[in-house]
Amino acid sequence: MKRVLASVYFRIFISIALIFILLYIMRGKYSAIVSALKGTDLRVFGIALALFFAAIMLASCRLLFIIREQSGVALFKFREAFSLTIIGYFFNNFLPTAIGGDVAKAYYLSKMTSDNIGSITSIFMDRLIGLATMIFMASAALLFIQSSIIDPSVRIMLYVITLIAIVAVVFMANKNFARKFSWLLFLVKPFKDKLKEAYNAANNYKNNKKLLAKTLVISVASQLFFYASFGMAASSMGYRISAIDILLRMPVVGMMSLLPSLNGLGLREGATVLLFGPLIGQDNAFAVSILWIVVLLVASLAGGLIYAFSPQFRVKFKGS
Repeated sequence: MKRVLASVYFRIFISIALIFILLYIMRGKYSAIVSALKGTDLRVFGIALALFFAAIMLASCRLLFIIREQSGVALFKFREAFSLTIIGYFFNNFLPTAIGGDVAKAYYLSKMTSDNIGSITSIFMDRLIGLATMIFMASAALLFIQSSIIDPSVRIMLYVITLIAIVAVVFMANKNFARKFSWLLFLVKPFKDKLKEAYNAANNYKNNKKLLAKTLVISVASQLFFYASFGMAASSMGYRISAIDILLRMPVVGMMSLLPSLNGLGLREGATVLLFGPLIGQDNAFAVSILWIVVLLVASLAGGLIYAFSPQFRVKFKGS
């Protein structure tokens, strides 16, 4: 228990420390940042919110297909998948890192389907497909643009992240390769058998090419809507960021937010300033990052309301 609390306190400390560092860096620019936020065009910002929720709906479709395939619950409907997806945004505010909501999603899915391993595998595969799509889209875009357009540091980060993603995909698809890392199981000995069972379930997805193709197409569309939402949020403040710059930089921002913190707070904003500052100015990039927090808060608020008023999070799913 002490270790868990220490981990939580450490993540909170990281987020708070990074926020204070950013505020220190931005000293003397507060009035410009506030002015930029006050000048937000609410109609354009409304479009950004609509695009963000459209992305969530597409991600919910991806999760729906995965759950149906994994758990065999044909009666599982879109509204359940959408509810699970959006409550993840709500729980991200309380659980460590930007994937903390996945823990809550897996828990409630297991209640709805009575399949613990299948639920964990479904949420894990949904996250893996989403992250892999985001990273490989950026890598693909990198191949078709001139090297002078993108900062060398951003290019190197994308290459490293892509390499990690490739290793992860090979690990999940190739049991012989995965066995080379089996010695690491001693670190989680109490969960060794469960992890092996979950891995085998995830590995089986490679045989369902139709499902993989369908979920990958949906994932690409979902990512494009997320990126469009970010671009529209910036546009609502009068800043124009090209689609290619968003496509190449946002995956890095997303990956940074997965590091130990409180829902990526501090890390996400710092990465936004670092990567988009050279394009629109550090103070403007910081203002956009604040507006992006508002988008995430609206989504988490919607998730909280759905969680509070949805009976499926209190009873088992009928038909399981």
